[in-house]
Parts: sequence; C-alpha cells; structure tokens
Amino acid sequence: MDSLGKQLEAFFQALLERVEPATAEILQHAEQVRATLLRERHPIGVGDTAPDFTLNDQRGEPVSLRETLRRGPVVLIFYRGGWCPFCTIALRSMNRIVPELRRAGASLLAISPEAPVHARATAERNGLAFPLLTDAGNAVARRYGLVWPLDAESCTLFLRLGHDLPHINAMPDWELPIPAGYVIGPGGRVLEAVVDARTQVRLEPAAALRAVRALETQPAK
Repeated sequence: MDSLGKQLEAFFQALLERVEPATAEILQHAEQVRATLLRERHPIGVGDTAPDFTLNDQRGEPVSLRETLRRGPVVLIFYRGGWCPFCTIALRSMNRIVPELRRAGASLLAISPEAPVHARATAERNGLAFPLLTDAGNAVARRYGLVWPLDAESCTLFLRLGHDLPHINAMPDWELPIPAGYVIGPGGRVLEAVVDARTQVRLEPAAALRAVRALETQPAK
C-alpha cells in the first residue's frame, strides 16, 4: 500500500483536476493563508512541551493528555472533521497501526472541533479504535498555535460543498484546526511533529511508529 502522503497527494491532484478554476484558486489561497499563520504563530514543535488538556471523547468520557502519558507515549492528531476526505483517509491510515502502538505501550488520540454526535458518527463510519476528542471552540488547537479562521470565500465554498461548520462544530465561529500530528514522549516532550499548511501533508503512520519504538530502545534513566 502507498504511504499516507502518496495517497493524499494523489487525492489532492485528482481533486484539483475535477473542480473549476475558481474553486482551485480558493483552495490554493487558503493554503497560502495557513502558511502565513504558521510562520507568525510558531506552533508547538519538536522539543517543546505539549500543552496538557482534558477533553471528552466520542462516548462522553474525559481524556487527559497528562494521564494518558502516564501509561506511555502518545501519538496526537489534530484533524478538521469527519466531513473532510483528507482527514478520513488519514484517520483510517492511523487506525491500522493502533495494535502496534498498543503493543509498544503507546496511545493514539485525535482532536477536532466536531460536536460529540458527529465525532461518534465519524468513529463508527470509519471503524476507528481510538478516542476522537471534541475541542469545543478550538481551545486546545489555539494553545498549539493551529487555529485557522476561514475567510468569506472559503466559508461560501464550504457551504456550497455541504460543510456547515458552525452546525457541525456546535460553535458560531468559522474556524478549523490546521491538521497536525505529534509524537509525545515522557514529560510531555514533543519528539516528532508534522505541522503543514498543505491539506495533503500529515504525520506518516510509519514515522509515528518509528518514534514510539525508538523510546523502547532507550536506556532507562
């Protein structure tokens, strides 16, 4: 099977070929805006301490980053929502490595602003075996430096595509997290980080596994 990056790049190129030029221009402009935001905000990256959080999962159960780290390393994913085809491809790809992560003592958590009812639907529709956490108001994404406020053209495009974000996210603002992936080790230190303005660039499952397994080979302190 192709890497996640190859799958997403192929999907992105096929999408650009299908849509009209005006839509492609909106998508490309949004990517430029996200790139500017990331340069200005300096999001959480390798070597930083990951901000702690407690969020409810799709079953309404609270999940704490700090408590999860007590059991082992954490692979943390920020995604836009189950309505996003890039995100569902990435979530399914990550889901395939859950058994190996568990054998290595690691956990996988995913965060989006989707309201719990939609997070549950996303998990069930895609057969996901890990928690999908609801970040109301993008509060946690904001602490990680990942929030993208959509401009008017993007809002209009999303509505035309059937993505009414205020309804999906149960919040009034047209905001999304910029997708990101982290591997977080002991003490909350970020060991691996992929934060990119391009929708088709995500943390590779294989890279996440390598980072987790590298911790197993480190001598105990």
